Parts: sequence; structure tokens; C-alpha cells
Amino acid sequence: MPITIERVRRRLGALAAAALTACATVQPDARMADVRELAGERLSQNMTWARSTQQEQLIKSAVQRMLQQELTVDSAVQIALLNNRELQATYASLGIAEADLVEAGLLDNPVFSLIWYHGDAGSAPELSIVQDFIGVLSLSARRKIGETGAERVTLEVAGRIVEVAAEVQTQYYTVVGDAQALQLAQQIVDATAAAAELAERQRAAGNLSRRDQALQQAFYAQTLLDASQAQASLAADREKLNRMLGLWGADTRWRVPDRLPAMPSALPGLSDIEARAIAQRLDLAAAKKQAEGAAQALSLTRQFRYLGPLGIGIAYKREPGGDRFVGPAVELGLPIFNRSQARIARAQAELERDQQHLTALAVDIRSQAREARARVAVAHQVAAHYRDVLLPLQQTIVEETQKQYNGMLVGVYDLLLSRQAQVQTARQYVAATRDFWLAWSDLERAAGTRVVLPARTDEQAPSQSAPEHGAHKP
Repeated sequence: MPITIERVRRRLGALAAAALTACATVQPDARMADVRELAGERLSQNMTWARSTQQEQLIKSAVQRMLQQELTVDSAVQIALLNNRELQATYASLGIAEADLVEAGLLDNPVFSLIWYHGDAGSAPELSIVQDFIGVLSLSARRKIGETGAERVTLEVAGRIVEVAAEVQTQYYTVVGDAQALQLAQQIVDATAAAAELAERQRAAGNLSRRDQALQQAFYAQTLLDASQAQASLAADREKLNRMLGLWGADTRWRVPDRLPAMPSALPGLSDIEARAIAQRLDLAAAKKQAEGAAQALSLTRQFRYLGPLGIGIAYKREPGGDRFVGPAVELGLPIFNRSQARIARAQAELERDQQHLTALAVDIRSQAREARARVAVAHQVAAHYRDVLLPLQQTIVEETQKQYNGMLVGVYDLLLSRQAQVQTARQYVAATRDFWLAWSDLERAAGTRVVLPARTDEQAPSQSAPEHGAHKP
């Protein structure tokens, strides 16, 4: 069958249809639903990618409503997931990944060439349109590699959300612990101030030596320094939490509870924490996708190593005498100098690197889970020891010292010192309780998901008001 201009048009139309089939529209937030599902399996909070002014206004209103209430650990995490700008920037990685995926599924544009010959017999045009056929053959494989890369980015973004939630939770407990410790430090300041004032009056009356007065003044000066340091720590930790929550201006005047949550009386079973971490950690899942993509890239490179540029298309030529010729056009690159040996070596090295990284990360995750479990156990034991042993002993000491003081067997300084020691032990108990919650946050971070705690006891934290008279119950 002779080749006609009409047949050439039909073939060009078919090629154009194939190219249009490979086209797709980029939807930057197409994978946000997958991110919400992955993070939602590990967190109870919502997350929104603010891509419009309206969404930003909705987020601002939601954040301000939560800030009007006393800040809880859950509301702090929720504010961060909505308002943390670095996290919002991370969401943009989804749009980049989706664009890369669409790009991987597109054919290269056909190449059009035109040559116009001039001679004594006249002019003769020659034109051709050629499509790179290697791109057509590798389209499915490139699309698969692109899909694997997009899945990896989805896992990384969801993992970053979980990581931010854990960081906010840790910082929240730090701030509440700082605030509670500052209150107790102020009580010690008040007690030592009373002792210093009494010592000054006794010294003026000639009833106290200069050494004893200086000793009381030194105690008071040290407690002032401790309180100042506690106040500075609270201010610094509040600002760190402000940065995590994306807050500034009047929004930084949020309030937290007076004391840390009561510690559970017992810990849940954590013997399977390693297995749970391996199953739940999203960074490990992302590393697996990274290695999978490297293996796919190596396979594709090996498949087409001997195929250089391969173009197939249509050529048209008109002779000066008016004769016309139409036929197929083929452009073939000869693999003489470059047979893809360097690209294969590079792809092989990248695969080995990603596989080793995956193994190393799995080992680290198991170690992190074991370390976090040990820290939680020790922190729980230490805080329980303060609660069940040291605080009751300090209470007994204060009660007995009060009785002896009432019977004039000890002086007022002995009573004040016993009360100072009791409040100091209460400060140490607060620090131990804070350390438990920080260790628990690290455990959940190592596990990659929330770990359910047993129901908390009705236990109350030690009283934070030093008594004026009588026995003091911590």
C-alpha cells in the first residue's frame, strides 16, 4: 500500500493521542488524605495543609479558641499540627512528590526538524517528526519508580507529623514541670526569708552569734538564686514551646495547669515494644521505600543499558521536480563509548547504601525502644520512691519536729529547716515525675505510636503550700 499524506496524518494523530494519554494534571494535595490516615492511626489530632487565605483564617480561629482555655498536652499538639510553619513547609513536599510522579509518567516531546535545500533545479524541503521510543518503552517502569518515591515522601511527611507531636508533648511536660518547680522554689524562698529575718532580729537582740546569722543569710541568698534559675528555665522553655506552636505576640500568654498529671500506679506490659516499633515507625517504612525505589532504578538502568537514543517517526521530502516522498524515520544512538557502565555502578552503589541504611535504622530503632523502656521503668521507680517513701518520711519529720517545738525541745530554726527539707523533697518529686513523663514521651516516639497507659490513680501531687502551724501533710 503506498504511503500517502493522509496516512502520515493518521500516524501523527495516533502518536499525539498516545502522548496525551500520558499527560496528567498535578494535584499537590492529592496525597494529604494518605498522610492523615497514616498519622491518624498514631495521633488523635487533626492536621490541615493551609493552601489558601481562607484555610489560614480557619486555622487562626481554631488556635485562638484553644488558647483561651488552659493548655493541655493534647491541645498543645493540636495547635502545633495546625500552626507550626515548619510543618506546613513539610506538607509542601507532597506537592513536589506529586509533580515528580506526574513528570515520570509523561512522554518526551517529539522532535520536529526541517531542512530546506536550495539548488540550480530549485528548492526541496525535507521535514521529519521523531518520538523517542525509549521513553515509550520505559514509561511503565518510570511511573512505578515515581510512585515508589511519592509513597516514600508520604511516609516521611506523616512521620514528621508524629515526630513533631512527640517533641511538643515532651516540651509541654517540661514547661508544666518548670512552673510547678518554680512555685515550690518560691515557697523555700519564703521559708528561708522568714528564718533570715528572725536571725537578724535575734542578732540585734544579742541572742545569736554572727556566724549563725550569716548562715541563715547564706541559706536565703542561695534560695533566691535557685528561684531565679528556675524562673529563667521556665521562661526559656516557654519560648521553645512557643516556637513549636508557631505563636507570637498576645498568643504567647497561654496558661498551663499548676501541676503535672498524676503518675500511673503501674506500667503497662512493654515486652513487645521492639516489635511494635519495627511495625509502626514511619521512618523505617520510608527507608524501605527508598531501598525499593533504588532497586527499581537499577533494574531499569540494566534493562536499557545498550539502548541509546532511539527515535521513531515520519519523514517527508519533496524533490525540486515535484516528486514527493514519505517514509519512516529512525534515529539510533550507537553504544560505542558509553554503555551505561557508570550509571549502573552508581545505581548499584545507591542500592547498597540504601539497604545498609535500612538495616542500620532497624537496629537503631530496636535499641531506642529498649533504651526508652528501661528509662521509663527507672523513672517510674524513682518517682514512686519519692511518693511512697521519702515524702511520707519528710511529713513524719515535720510532724515530730512540730511536737518537739511545741514542747520547747527544739528551736524555731529546726522547725523551719524541717519544713524547707520537706519542700525541697517535694521539688525533687516534681522533677522525678517530670522525668517520668519525658521518658514516656520518648518511649512513644521510639515506638512510633501512642502507647496506652493504665488508668491513673486518684493520687494527688504533694501540697505546695507550706504550713504556718501544726503538722504539714505533703
